[in-house]
Amino acid sequence: MTRYADVGVDLDEVAKLHGIIRNLMSPEKTITVLGPGHYAGVIRLDDIYLGLHTDGVGTKVQLGLSYGITEPLGIDCVAMNVNDLISLGLKPLALVDYIAMESPMEEPLDGIIRGLKAGAAESDVDIVGGETAIMPGVIKGMDLSCSALGASKVLKTGRDVRPGDIIIGLESNGIHSNGFTLVRKLLESGALKEDPKVLLKPTSIYVKPVSEVLSLIKAAAHITGGSFSKLRRITTYKIEMAIENTQDIFLRLEEAGVPHDEMYRVFNMGIGMILFLSKENAEEVLSITGKYVRSNILGQVNQGTGIVVRTHKNVILDL
Repeated sequence: MTRYADVGVDLDEVAKLHGIIRNLMSPEKTITVLGPGHYAGVIRLDDIYLGLHTDGVGTKVQLGLSYGITEPLGIDCVAMNVNDLISLGLKPLALVDYIAMESPMEEPLDGIIRGLKAGAAESDVDIVGGETAIMPGVIKGMDLSCSALGASKVLKTGRDVRPGDIIIGLESNGIHSNGFTLVRKLLESGALKEDPKVLLKPTSIYVKPVSEVLSLIKAAAHITGGSFSKLRRITTYKIEMAIENTQDIFLRLEEAGVPHDEMYRVFNMGIGMILFLSKENAEEVLSITGKYVRSNILGQVNQGTGIVVRTHKNVILDL
């Protein structure tokens, strides 16, 4: 069996690092509304909230380079940023990209730029600049990230989520951009044999469906690194969900040696975005989001604390 920590990514140690960073970067300016630790850093400018966010594609880039499939990586880069912004109710406006390479790579770069443009068009943002760096001895292959700006007059932080609220999940497009250090290890060992086009499906962009239901929901959570642990950003109340079915790629990852509980701590398990809302809005939200992506009720918020998931194998996990 193979866990994330076995291949060099210990989520507990990562959480400790996040805590250290938050303590060192406590904001001092009064315009700061949300500092490190949520889906974006947010400041207040007159009556507008401005959100800033930075994220990258991670080691999925190396897999894309090895297979010569790079256009989805550009879409991933946009998605990882705009999905986090819309999770706070911020309309994504613009982004800048950062591409660091071991050496000049014209062909892979062409695909990535096409992907960046496609992702920007889908999320209705402008790419207003960027930086390209050649860094032999520092970068192996390529690293790809973006910084994005969003704005809104209202924030969706989850502060008004209460027991009895419904949880709706929006389907993912496969693995998205998380856990690829573990995926690559399984490929290298021969435990996993998979079509690279399946592994490299780009992260779904949820800007359109979430934008249409912002007035009907209390909060949204983009499910990426750390999987459902991200829900702790939304509420301290008890979250109870059931994943009745999952996508085939996750079944094959588990068959390749990832323990069942680890699957739910690392991967999105077929859920790319989670919405929190009052029961009376559930039918309307499902109808609207269903025009864009398959969505369904996963569970609800209850009294108490913790994140409890009943898995597709009918196993109860306390995450």
